[in-house]
Amino acid sequence: MTTPGLLVEDYNGQDYLLTTASRAGVNTHRLAVLHRVNGQWKHLNGIQESACREVLIGAFVDFFVDICRVLNASGSDQIGAIAPRSGRSRTRRASSLKPLRAV
Repeated sequence: MTTPGLLVEDYNGQDYLLTTASRAGVNTHRLAVLHRVNGQWKHLNGIQESACREVLIGAFVDFFVDICRVLNASGSDQIGAIAPRSGRSRTRRASSLKPLRAV
């Protein structure tokens, strides 16, 4: 499975996607913000992109903190039962994140 990015739904039901994008001609990536309009993803630009990116990163941090709380509350017995017991490690990726409510 692959993850295209962090999908966030705002309070008005609009979808935003925080994803990485390669920079043309440079071997680096940047965080890009896309907004779904009429079923198609459109890049945000300028100040609107910067402001939205900050809100999306905040939503990601909130979601990550919630995951940590759940894992800490679960206790090590439950976490150990979920982890694979074979000698090889497995990489798991979520295909998508449950939409969050952006602030």
